[in-house]
Amino acid sequence: MRFWRRRRPFAGHLEGLVNFRDLGGLPASGGTVRPGVLFRSDSLAYATPADVASLVHDLRLTTVIDLRGEYEVSQLGRGPLSDSRVEYYSAPIADVSGADDLVGHYVAILAEKGSVLAGTVRHLACAGTLPAVFHCEAGCDRTGVLAAVVLGLLGVPEEAIAADYAATAAAMPTIHERVAVVVDRLGLPPRPASVAVWEPEAALMTRTLDEVRSRWGDMEGWAHEHGLTGDDLTSLRANLVVAV
Repeated sequence: MRFWRRRRPFAGHLEGLVNFRDLGGLPASGGTVRPGVLFRSDSLAYATPADVASLVHDLRLTTVIDLRGEYEVSQLGRGPLSDSRVEYYSAPIADVSGADDLVGHYVAILAEKGSVLAGTVRHLACAGTLPAVFHCEAGCDRTGVLAAVVLGLLGVPEEAIAADYAATAAAMPTIHERVAVVVDRLGLPPRPASVAVWEPEAALMTRTLDEVRSRWGDMEGWAHEHGLTGDDLTSLRANLVVAV
């Protein structure tokens, strides 16, 4: 697999967020993903006041897209960024049908929460929404699916989408510690030992994209099935792709 290098305009240190990264710099159709305007992250509930200052003043963040379900948000909160003037956009992805593996889970998200994802894409295509960050709890599964959708619609090569998904592995030790605390706090059943040490691998996203191709033809086919128009996709690309 080719190793994709990207330009990352944000060089500051975030204290509470361990899975925050810029999607800018990835190769896209007609150029590259515009740096400094679209970020993915673990839950912003973990942000510190210093993180908020960096996000608001350095990155000039305009929109937070929260993929957590209503119960998660009510129990775990939104963190100190909720006191800022940054727009909060709720796009809950919860109560998805069970699946035998993560690939099946990701495809179920695409199929069952397609309207939520499509609405989020449409929001990213609107003027005044960027810079934006989207997140779930760990910034891996739901966030990884939305990242795959957006990057796929921008024409980012599948190898680069899969590599970006796998980049979360570096943050997994801290994420596993946090999830254990959340499971205890919410009174959920303990996680199996194998899950507690799991790390995302590029092959999982590659297989997911194979399923997208099999079921919808490509990510644009998925988009059209869920109500996104050619104008929506044109606006999305105009916002997020810079010619080189």
